[in-house]
Amino acid sequence: MRFPTTARALTVAVLLVTGSASAQLDKLKDTTPGERAKAQTMMMESRLGLTKEQTIKVAALNQKYAEKMEPVIKGEGGPLMKMRQVKDIEEQKDAELKSVLSPEQFEKFLAGKEQMREEMAERIKKQRAGGQQ
Repeated sequence: MRFPTTARALTVAVLLVTGSASAQLDKLKDTTPGERAKAQTMMMESRLGLTKEQTIKVAALNQKYAEKMEPVIKGEGGPLMKMRQVKDIEEQKDAELKSVLSPEQFEKFLAGKEQMREEMAERIKKQRAGGQQ
């Protein structure tokens, strides 16, 4: 049975994303929640121009969600399950961040997340293309 082109493209996209999510989570296994939270806070502080008060609140949120992410990173579930869990945790975090950041900062934060996803997908695409030659 042949898949329609759209279904085939969607399947490939899901496999790329789940494979990349799994690879990214594997890289994080050797870090602690505190290390991840600190790195996120420093990046957000510089990119978003956080105030001192915002930095304190963002640091607490980053720590909270880095700890929530720990069982997903270190867990044994499959890539699709992990991807779903990561998405749920990120959505919760984004909702809380929205109340701390200004509308402009939040838009910049979302744009930065999207850019990182696109860059990661491009790197994976290049890796896979290089591995198939």
